[in-house]
Amino acid sequence: MWSDVQRKFGSFIGSPLGRTVRADGRVWHLSPDGESTFGSAGVEFNRWLADSATEVVKSGAHRTVYRVRLASGTIYLKHCRINGPRAWAREVMRPPKARLEFENAARLRSLAIGAAIPLAWGTPDSVWPGESYLVTQDLAPAIPFTDFLESRFPTFSPDMQCHVRRQLARGLGRFLAHLHDSGVTHPDPHPGNLLVELPGSLMPHFSLLDVHAVRFARPLSWAESRANLVLYNRWFQLRASSVDRLRFWHEYRISRQSLAVADDARGEPRELERATSVSNRRFWMARTERYKGTHRTIRKIRTPHVRGLAVRGLPEEFLRQLLADPDAAFMLPSTKLLKQCSSSTVAELEMPTPDGSQAVILKRVNMRSALDPLKNLFRSSSARRSWLLGHGLCERWLPTPRPLAMFHRYRAGMLPAEGYLLTEKVPDAVGLPEAVRACRDPRILRGWGEKLARVIRTMHDRGISHRDLKAPNVMLRGAALDPATAVPILIDLVGVRASAHTIPFDRRAKELARLNASFLAMQHITRSERLRVLFAYLRAGERELDWKKWWRAVSLATVEKVAKNRRTGRPIG
Repeated sequence: MWSDVQRKFGSFIGSPLGRTVRADGRVWHLSPDGESTFGSAGVEFNRWLADSATEVVKSGAHRTVYRVRLASGTIYLKHCRINGPRAWAREVMRPPKARLEFENAARLRSLAIGAAIPLAWGTPDSVWPGESYLVTQDLAPAIPFTDFLESRFPTFSPDMQCHVRRQLARGLGRFLAHLHDSGVTHPDPHPGNLLVELPGSLMPHFSLLDVHAVRFARPLSWAESRANLVLYNRWFQLRASSVDRLRFWHEYRISRQSLAVADDARGEPRELERATSVSNRRFWMARTERYKGTHRTIRKIRTPHVRGLAVRGLPEEFLRQLLADPDAAFMLPSTKLLKQCSSSTVAELEMPTPDGSQAVILKRVNMRSALDPLKNLFRSSSARRSWLLGHGLCERWLPTPRPLAMFHRYRAGMLPAEGYLLTEKVPDAVGLPEAVRACRDPRILRGWGEKLARVIRTMHDRGISHRDLKAPNVMLRGAALDPATAVPILIDLVGVRASAHTIPFDRRAKELARLNASFLAMQHITRSERLRVLFAYLRAGERELDWKKWWRAVSLATVEKVAKNRRTGRPIG
């Protein structure tokens, strides 16, 4: 921040400014490339916005990005806005955001680091801080890395995908090594802020986007490099294989010229992975908190007697009818009642969409005590917990139906009573207990056990504890079509808790025991089969304690669970 304050009143290395032009109430500072592109007319912002060839690429409260097609080529125009007192204060203390990005891009290019070609930056012709504008040249055929991975990469043949994946890992390793050797740190290094170009040689070229906050200093130490690599690795830890991540690491390490080889260098990749896991768990906790209120994907819903939250994009008429009388949805002729007990009612509804009818699940959490609405005023209700943790599991890439809406009936205008949760339906799903009872093929049973064990291990490693991990709370997606390819899905998340730490051994053993107890009454699920599930769980992550210690802990917790249910008269689900 202090370096930005100094830049407001001084010069900055690598900012090739040419002429200053005033036009349409704005002051534009042109680079030499900008002068040759725009000539004496300068940046014709108003005319471009009125031109049908101009299109919006991104839009938000803080900025809008336009793509402008000119006779001389395609350019991008970023309109940076002031969207609050904090943003206004930053503009007072530091240069305009567009100027920062302009100068940083110029300096990155002087260091032979890929970045957008800066053409001009501008501000309103006023002494007061306010909005700013940045004009850059299109870097086609380079495209955002996320777009490449989601749209172009899947079109390659399997053999080509393997080769390109290896080249991308190595190329990104070399690019980040050059970045860190040059003393450059990007504080928001997700793949959306990277451009990639893949020429015929299949040697990728990377460039940086959104560089207004980039920092320049001496070559990074290992501690500084690791902190920045963790931010890069957070996205790839969920989406890239461990082999590709290790390939990236080896290329990065051999390409670093200014980083000495430490005595314990062989432990650096494992250290990086552990630090990434810790960072991701903190990141997921913060992301889950966002679902308590409105943001880009969530909006508030409200009627005189109902209040809650819903994802944006739900059919408005369907949502309006549902909120008018939520209980009436359970009585419709098209409704399929799935569960009805003292604690909850669950039904399958048909939701009309532009692409046809879509099946969704509506759950009502009943009030079993007159004090429940008062308790819900001071605690997170069952419906609210399921909403938050449902999105929390989706953020962690754990299999669960996506929550679509959550709302409560309110009594006396302030007491949240009956809660309702609307979620997507798991397609072609069969409950785990029903599927296991009907299956007599040991290979399919073992496949289900191994898949479920990996899901549970991943869940624990990502800081999620499912305190009601019984078989009825697991469904097998696709089991109705092909049991061999069925995938386990976690449902009924009332008992789920999230943490910024891995789940401790005792808690893990109890949850595995709860699942283990669900199959005690099934004669064809032998002790050996249940032990295989434990082995699959231990193999799915970092090496754990001796399996015998785990098996003793799970067996003891299973005995305790069975005895507790006998005392209370509750069946083991």
